[in-house]
Amino acid sequence: MNSQQQLELASLCRLIRWNVDMAAYSTFRAGGIVEAMVETESVEELAGLLRWLHRERIAWHVVGGGSNILVTGRYREGVFIRLRGTVRTNQCERDGDSFLVKVSAGCNLAALLGWCARSNLGGLEFMAGIPGSVGGAIRMNAGAFGHAIGDALTVVFCLNEQGEPAEITREEAVFSYRSTRLPAEPQVRMVITGGVFRLQAANGRQVTEQCREIIAQRRSTQPQGMGSAGSFFKNPPGDFAGRLIEQAGLKGMTIGRAMVSPKHANFLVNIGGAVPEDIVGLMEEVQQKVFAHSGIHLEPEVHIY
Repeated sequence: MNSQQQLELASLCRLIRWNVDMAAYSTFRAGGIVEAMVETESVEELAGLLRWLHRERIAWHVVGGGSNILVTGRYREGVFIRLRGTVRTNQCERDGDSFLVKVSAGCNLAALLGWCARSNLGGLEFMAGIPGSVGGAIRMNAGAFGHAIGDALTVVFCLNEQGEPAEITREEAVFSYRSTRLPAEPQVRMVITGGVFRLQAANGRQVTEQCREIIAQRRSTQPQGMGSAGSFFKNPPGDFAGRLIEQAGLKGMTIGRAMVSPKHANFLVNIGGAVPEDIVGLMEEVQQKVFAHSGIHLEPEVHIY
């Protein structure tokens, strides 16, 4: 961006940081420097930002809660966008035997689950322990234990690349394994700004207990205390990426300061001081060795910029 564009961007958005180290915004604890990081506090502010970016032809990306991204390279021009949101903005109304809850994309998943328990609402407990934001979870159709977040959605709210709003019904969206595609994509870029979930009345204490049990189960099988993006590769049809990586004898393999976790083979972890090139190099090595061993190409879940 030139100096005039920087001034215009600063006038559009109150929360803006320049030359940001993305290691601070990624659960990998690694990343390059990006020209600008903008946090939008309302859909109206985001819409104005997108219109301006489109008019100025400036590159942009949405990074959500940073739990499934890796920014590579030493310096990346353009704007990285984070959506802010809290459970205080949740709206809930009864619909027959269930409840429709409107949640903003910037809301933290853990905060949403805590709000559900306090509100005596169930249906999203399977998301317990998954880091990140609601918007990122919708975009990835995140899930576990045979469930996905798309199962509970009735409406997805979004803006197109020119800041124009749309409401997409569940029937219009295409939910697949670790992916959500909205109408007009990929020809038109869309930013998810929120969603409406259909939840059920539940005992709040039981919701909390179930979430605790799921988190305990995750902690017993997944590495703790190191930077990671959770499960790195998508499971291929009828199999598990972790099993294929383990069968190829890759647990504990390292490149630089990145390692295939000895605890769970589908976790690539930062053992301290890893740079993005270490993680990408390890990813490529795992892909090559698994393909040589099983003939299966593993596709990453992580968005690499």
